[in-house]
Amino acid sequence: MPMSYRLLAAAFAVLPGAILLGCRSAPAESTPAPAPAAPPELEVGYSALRISLPVLVADARGLFRAHGLTVKLKRYETAQPLVEEVLDGRLSAGGYAALPIVFTAADANNSRLQLATAMIEDADHPVSYLLKRRGDASIQKVSDLRGKRIGVLPTVAYQKWLAAIVAHAQLAPADVTVVALAPPMQVGALAQGAVDALLTNDPMATSALATDVAERFGASAPLTEVTGHAIWFGSFLLNPRFTQQHPEQAQALVAALDEAIAFISSDQVAARRLLVPFLREAERPHVDRYPPASYLGSAQVDDAQLSRELATEAQLGILPTAPAAQGWLFAAKASIR
Repeated sequence: MPMSYRLLAAAFAVLPGAILLGCRSAPAESTPAPAPAAPPELEVGYSALRISLPVLVADARGLFRAHGLTVKLKRYETAQPLVEEVLDGRLSAGGYAALPIVFTAADANNSRLQLATAMIEDADHPVSYLLKRRGDASIQKVSDLRGKRIGVLPTVAYQKWLAAIVAHAQLAPADVTVVALAPPMQVGALAQGAVDALLTNDPMATSALATDVAERFGASAPLTEVTGHAIWFGSFLLNPRFTQQHPEQAQALVAALDEAIAFISSDQVAARRLLVPFLREAERPHVDRYPPASYLGSAQVDDAQLSRELATEAQLGILPTAPAAQGWLFAAKASIR
């Protein structure tokens, strides 16, 4: 065989091995791992009042994110529509809302929701205030409200609480005129004489005091004077269908609120300042004047406490009857991290 053919044959003899070697040396193409899916966004309602402090602290300090939640807050000027939307499932969770609002709405809708954590009102932690126009010497005590116009938040709770306060002062319902006022209208109504007094809470109350529109009268905590003991003022709410279908999200949500409550207890001043972005602009300068707030975490509340509160509200006529307390509290775990 001529030399050129021998060389060509030798080349073809080694070619298959070379091709195989080349195939082995080529790096295998890898499919990139899919990015982890972002957790679904959870809409959480809050009432633009001081009682919703744990929700706002949890959002501002990133506690929802720390527990794996993507939360979008939805603002309500009062708690009544918030409660109704949690009850019918338009909203998975929200708070805080006063217990009379919760149980009255639940009874009207023949439905239930679940409660987690509690805001407590006592003499050292007032939530509601009786205010009169500054300098009005005609009002010194609750019995002086005879013939007066009293503004209240447009909720069942405050209208019923005012009725209980009036009755406690030996006044008949017809002795006063009750005017339902949305929060943004309250301070102006008092300043302009549209009402003679207010039964309200923060941020409106402190705004009225800080701007010299109002001064307090009667007991420092008028609701606890009527009940004779500290009251379970309100709670965070969860729709039962949400807690059943998404138990891990529900647990994470309540765990974040528990951490927020621990922070509030440890640093009231810093917690109050986290309220500022959530308030109306006129109310923002006054947050340092808010009184300390008292909250109980999810592991600190039980059926016995709730039962006593419901019995008290029924006794005062706030609720027609005291519903059984069992089954309303959300069963929170110690930690889900």
